[in-house]
Amino acid sequence: MVSINTLKAKMVNSMIDTIIIIAIIAIVVVVGIKGYKIKETLDGFFLAEKGLGPWVLAFSIMATYFSAASFLGGGGATYLYNLGFGSWLTAWHIIGVVLMWILVGERLFKFARNTGIISISEFIEKRYESKGARIISAIVIIFLFTLYLTSVYKGGAIILATILNTSFEIGLLLLAIPVLIYITIGGLRAAAITNLILGFLMIFAAFLTFGLIMYAIGGPINGLNTLSQMKIANSIPGSLWLKFDGMGPPPAMSVGTVPLLIMSITFSISVPQIALPNLLMQFYAAKNEKVIIKGRIIGPILVALYAAPMFSLGAFCHLILDDKIGSTGVMTLLKDSDWVIPKTIEMIAPSGIKGIILAAPIAASMSTLSVTLLVLSAALTNDIIKPIKPNINEKKLILIARIASIIFAIISLLLTLIRTGIIVEIVGAAFGTIFACFFGPITIGLYWKKATKEGTIASMISGLIIGLLWFLFIYKSTSVPPTIAWIYPVVPALAISIPIFFIVSIATRKKVLEVKK
Repeated sequence: MVSINTLKAKMVNSMIDTIIIIAIIAIVVVVGIKGYKIKETLDGFFLAEKGLGPWVLAFSIMATYFSAASFLGGGGATYLYNLGFGSWLTAWHIIGVVLMWILVGERLFKFARNTGIISISEFIEKRYESKGARIISAIVIIFLFTLYLTSVYKGGAIILATILNTSFEIGLLLLAIPVLIYITIGGLRAAAITNLILGFLMIFAAFLTFGLIMYAIGGPINGLNTLSQMKIANSIPGSLWLKFDGMGPPPAMSVGTVPLLIMSITFSISVPQIALPNLLMQFYAAKNEKVIIKGRIIGPILVALYAAPMFSLGAFCHLILDDKIGSTGVMTLLKDSDWVIPKTIEMIAPSGIKGIILAAPIAASMSTLSVTLLVLSAALTNDIIKPIKPNINEKKLILIARIASIIFAIISLLLTLIRTGIIVEIVGAAFGTIFACFFGPITIGLYWKKATKEGTIASMISGLIIGLLWFLFIYKSTSVPPTIAWIYPVVPALAISIPIFFIVSIATRKKVLEVKK
């Protein structure tokens, strides 16, 4: 009789959490649709009629950047890596968002208002006077962001599959369909308004998760002391999690490259904010220059409020999970740490609270999907189709844009089913390669007037090739020396693409001046 009552109680608790998650998803969809009619123009669909205020813009950028990938990948990463990973991930995030708002936001906004551009690729065309550079950048955006969306899908689907006790595939569909409903109807305005709500929910959930885990381990000081005295999987000293050159992937530990690996991964995930098209394009939608000035304060605070309580929790989850899952379970989680946070929440969070916490990263994934799909749609319609067919009707372009959002959503969903790897590495590879491709053409190009279209094209292509080839064939490879294999792809990609940007620009600039003479 007791077992039946216990089973009933679990079913009721699970139903409460399920209702909470479904209700939040429904609210997001309704808010995204209701009351946000847009003009049937490209400005209306992609830039919310250029009417976003500081709070909406700051929350939208923050929610776009942080998805379930940050909740699962960032939160769970220190289950494998030492606590230095979480500390540097937080620090680089704050540095990256400050640089984005101060160095890029205002200049990009002014450029967009002066030229009437809609997309990042269009900025590249206007800045470098090259339709070819525009089309190449659009192709790079489509390729890399489609790859990046696999991490966003995976994060949200893991949470949905865990809480709803369903398959990963069903979780993917439940994540994608609501997003497609409201972005195909409301465009960026719908995405930005829902991101305001989602951003609040994410920060609240981060603090709630931090509080629950700290309570479960007796506070951070007690947690650190206990961790230092543990034997993880009955063999690995817990004290390694307290050393920056301590715990990490065994091959990196064996050659002493854990600090370099940590710094390169956290850098490639965080600092690319200053060159990510799905973030930067939103600056175009600001109502006026004052929005950017106020956002400089709001934006970094929002990022810090989320990152600080979230990114070191994985290490402390050893104190909660390990005794219950045994050595085999620990080794499994060390190979795929994306499941650490949801499993921990499952164990310690009461019903209702669990639903709120796990709803936040689902909703966050929806926010990232929505804006990124719009960026992909803009790259195809505004930067490839429109230049090829300049006389195409604008309403027809918007229809194509809506259809394109659906197509890109399906493609990235299918790739998610094929692609393997932990979230933090997929994000790092995609972000690092995007950073290497666009840091020169966008961020440096806003300041350096002598940059040329040839330098831009060479930088984008070299960054793409080096970043992807290094990730696919060299990173973690056993066929090259470990000191090289465990260098993260962003390092060689930047080391090649940025010098090429300067060298080719200087060389071609001289030729242009000679022709003019």
